[in-house]
Amino acid sequence: MRERIAAAFVLLAIVLVAIVVSVRAWTLQDFLLDREQAEQRQAAELVAAVIADRVESGQPVDRELLIELIGLESRLQYDGPDGSVVVQGRAYDTDEGVISATVEAGEGQVELSTSARQLSATSARQVTSLLMLGVLLTLLAGLAGWWLASRLAAPFRSLAVAAGAMGRGRVDVAVPETRIPEARAIAQALRAGVSQLATRLAREREFAEYASHELRTPLTALQLELEDLAMRGDVPDDARATARRGLQRVRDVDAAAGRLVAITRQGALVEGGQVALSELAIHVIQSWADRLGPQRRTVTAGVEGDLHLTFTPGPVEQVLELVLDEVVGGEGAVRLLFEGSPSHVRVEVPAGVASAPPHPGLTGARELAEQQGGRVTGDLTAGGVTVWMPRR
Repeated sequence: MRERIAAAFVLLAIVLVAIVVSVRAWTLQDFLLDREQAEQRQAAELVAAVIADRVESGQPVDRELLIELIGLESRLQYDGPDGSVVVQGRAYDTDEGVISATVEAGEGQVELSTSARQLSATSARQVTSLLMLGVLLTLLAGLAGWWLASRLAAPFRSLAVAAGAMGRGRVDVAVPETRIPEARAIAQALRAGVSQLATRLAREREFAEYASHELRTPLTALQLELEDLAMRGDVPDDARATARRGLQRVRDVDAAAGRLVAITRQGALVEGGQVALSELAIHVIQSWADRLGPQRRTVTAGVEGDLHLTFTPGPVEQVLELVLDEVVGGEGAVRLLFEGSPSHVRVEVPAGVASAPPHPGLTGARELAEQQGGRVTGDLTAGGVTVWMPRR
């Protein structure tokens, strides 16, 4: 986006400079020609006045007089009243261009001419100056375009990063604030999307808790009562048979509740946002390396299990970022182990890579993992930490 806006500014500057230079060159040529003709006529009038005074005083008009009146680049021709012609100065080629002025000198006539070559050179210098100014303006327009494009593109780049994180299943997306109406509309849509994703996760978690506790707990109690009834000897046979049938129905309902919970945890959190386990590992390692690189700590990873399985990366990355907050304060090399299975992804973080406890980041990682159906076990100072997250 920055390149396109900067190129648009440069193209606009080139077009404007081309128009200005063309118009200025055209008007400048006419202006210089009019000025040169006016100066030539003024000079011719001055020469005519001198010649008229000389004729009135009875002195002859000859080449010596004309030499004193004109420069080296001019040509002066005097046509006397008696038909005499006196010429002084260089002869001009008709292709060279001539600027001349003819005035009356008493009863004679004076024609003063000069070459238009000097006029063309002056015009060329003026146009060259305009072109240099145009090049400078084009460079300034390019710099201004690049700066403005960077300012305009910054919110959209941040929004792209936020959208990418949301597409990976993350709900901790920081949507930037901006004054650009279009970017503000996109940011509002992203906030709504993140809110909907967080609401969906919360509802699924509530459903799982309800199915696991509120529904399955009374089912378990009912199952125990029916089992006790079915095993009692002082109960009629038809009652025990009914109790056994009821017990089977309770087990069916309990199994159905378990399947419902499993279904909610198996679906993709964000359709199209799942990645292969190897890609997930590479992304996490890159993030960790960026944080630990300034401390001259190396980060490596191992990947085990079915490499073709796909996982929603956002929740795993969120939990591991909280773990990373604790690892940053430690020392030594870090090697992460990723293992994928059809139901979950497991990440092992070695011990001894973090500072001494307490580890608030690890506590936050445990809470976040539990909210999303996973768990974090172990300790960074002894035995290492294991992160379990649902495959979704």
